[in-house]
Amino acid sequence: MPRPEKVAHVDAVRTSFEGARSVILADFTGLDVEKITELRRLCREAGVEFRVVKNTLARLGIKDTPAEGLTDYFEGPVALAYSSEAENLPAKVLAEFAKEHEKPTFKAGFVDGNVIDATGVIALSKLPSKEELISKLLGSIQGPANGIVACLQGPLRNLISVMGQIKEQEEQS
Repeated sequence: MPRPEKVAHVDAVRTSFEGARSVILADFTGLDVEKITELRRLCREAGVEFRVVKNTLARLGIKDTPAEGLTDYFEGPVALAYSSEAENLPAKVLAEFAKEHEKPTFKAGFVDGNVIDATGVIALSKLPSKEELISKLLGSIQGPANGIVACLQGPLRNLISVMGQIKEQEEQS
């Protein structure tokens, strides 16, 4: 009969995969307690959950889910970083930390129902967020519209300027 703690752990892993927009698996070997604490703090500040998992229980947690393709990556020390806010947020936070400390290393990830390898996670960390992409799109749409408005206002501005000059000439005469 399974112990309640293990059942709770399996449920927590399953819940993290179900509620997250992305989950990143990382190997944190080589990080001391101080660095792990710093990484957890950075994750917490960014809205990313960082959790070290037991591989056997994690495999049970993702069994019969779309993330089951990650089963082979649960070997050695594994930590899950996940977020319900943005798809690339966990990858960005871990990549920023890894630039400075050379750890953790990416194992794999789960984004939008798809399993991605370490190379895909690195590429994901370099992508702008969804909000940044939307603002860039709106800016590129708004740019030409502003240009058209400026072009249409130009002749009107010139007409007003000429009428003002005519008025000044009439007042001087």
